[in-house]
Order: sequence, then structure tokens, then C-alpha cells
Amino acid sequence: MARTNRLLWLACGAAAFFAIVPGTRAPADEKGKSAKDLDHTPVDCVSMSSISRKTAIDNKTILFSLKGNKFMRVDLPGACQSLTPGQTQLIFITADSSAGKLAKLCSHDSFGVEHRPGSGCQLAKFNPITPDEASQLLGTAGVK
Repeated sequence: MARTNRLLWLACGAAAFFAIVPGTRAPADEKGKSAKDLDHTPVDCVSMSSISRKTAIDNKTILFSLKGNKFMRVDLPGACQSLTPGQTQLIFITADSSAGKLAKLCSHDSFGVEHRPGSGCQLAKFNPITPDEASQLLGTAGVK
């Protein structure tokens, strides 16, 4: 019993310490990150299961909203004539069509717009952006 009480007090003390000492708490989410704090290094692929929404900003830019309040901007290598601002019905085609369900979406993959035959366009690298930058992009596309 005494040992259990000591462990309980130790656990409570540790929890109190980490709640009080600055810099020891994990960030709640990415919302508080400023543009200078975010690693803007482009990435080649994102997990399909992490994508919560995809929105065309214009015919050269797509915004990917990811789980955890993270955002990726893709600047296409060329204009994709079938994209219109606010378009969300994008269909992705993997380079390895024999793989079945697409697990990752990569810069070398292509996509089309639903109900628009022949609308295949090439993706590019995924550029991390802040929630504020994503909000500004959505505003330019007229999307809330």
C-alpha cells in the first residue's frame, strides 16, 4: 500500500512538473506554428489516409488539407485546363496501377477531374504551408 501511494505521488508530481515547466509540453496542433517555425522542405509523397480534403486553387495549384491541421500546397508543373477554382472531385492515378488501392500519393503520380474525360494532369512536390497560408489560398479560390 505504501509503495502504491509513493508511485501515485510520483506520477502526480511528474504530471504537475510537466504542466508547469515551459517548453516541456507537446504542441496541441500546428495552428500556432508561424511560417518561420514550419519546415517548408518539399516532400515527394503523402499518405492517402492522411488527406482529408483536396481543393483546386486555380488551374496550376492544389491545396491538400491533411489530418492534424496540416496543409500541403502543390504547384503543378503546367496548367491543368480541367481544374477550376474550388474543384474538389480529383481522381488520382498511381504510376503502379497493379498495386490496387493507392496508399501514397507522390509527385510523379497524375490525376484527373471527375466527370471530365481526358483531364489527366501531372502532380509535383508537396510543399508544407501553415494554416494561415492555407486559409489565404482558399480565400483566393473563393472557398471557405
